[in-house]
Amino acid sequence: MKNAPESIRFRRDSHTLSILGMGVILFGFWSVFKVLAQAVLGVPLFTSTDLKELEGTGVDMNVLIIVLSALLAGDVIVRLIVGLCSMAEGRNHEKRIKRIYLVFAVWEILFEVFSVISVFIQMMKEEERSFLEMYISFFMELSALVILLEVYIAAISVRKYKKQAAKKASQGEEQATCS
Repeated sequence: MKNAPESIRFRRDSHTLSILGMGVILFGFWSVFKVLAQAVLGVPLFTSTDLKELEGTGVDMNVLIIVLSALLAGDVIVRLIVGLCSMAEGRNHEKRIKRIYLVFAVWEILFEVFSVISVFIQMMKEEERSFLEMYISFFMELSALVILLEVYIAAISVRKYKKQAAKKASQGEEQATCS
């Protein structure tokens, strides 16, 4: 039944996966763009407070930047996996989509929760950056978190519907063969 509530929700969640999958990817590239823009515009990546804290640890700044670049690249790759798989699942591709992207989505959700909390704490104690800059950063992190949560919830719902539909179809075939 195409207009059953479950079917309508399935179509809505599939559409959500398709659209928000692209959002997940765009937020990954936004991170890269933000860092590159800061470098090109000469905006320091670290505040003077951050630099003072790092001085006492003996961490080489070049090593830190290499590690942060690797983490950023890893984040983009994971977001690409989550985004592309959710888009494919939302478009109901015949090819079975692996569940690993849901594990990566949970990982990204946890990372975003940490980021939102971190930016919020910085907002409360930061004096070097403007309030607008901190507010925009907080809003972007919160938006990324909400999108990832929506993707995860929609993916679980779509998978549940497909599983139930496959079960009903197999039961219908059994009944047709037994008759």
